[in-house]
Amino acid sequence: MSKQTLARALGGAGAAFGAVSVVAPRVVATGYGVPPTPQGLQLQRLFGSRALALSVSALTARTAEEVDRGLALVAAANLLDVLTALGAARGSGRATTVRAVASSAVYGAAALAVRAMED
Repeated sequence: MSKQTLARALGGAGAAFGAVSVVAPRVVATGYGVPPTPQGLQLQRLFGSRALALSVSALTARTAEEVDRGLALVAAANLLDVLTALGAARGSGRATTVRAVASSAVYGAAALAVRAMED
């Protein structure tokens, strides 16, 4: 597969995650082991809208530079998510932290791996 195709696939996955987070935040919260409180669901929707916005860069990139910039943005956002999840680990519980760190680390690493590909 080409770099652009893989970048769009990551963008599609991010958009799907974002859409589910906005439309059905309880599903995502349950998957991460987060209690579905009204406040937590509101935050899940905010994270979903962020994921949708980040995905736009991958889905609309036309040049190699735009693809690389979008992938770097996705990797950076997911690195920040990993660090944030680790910083909040004490209050979140082990299972929630592991899920959050693993999903963000894998998605960010995938973005970096695609970014490292030749055009």
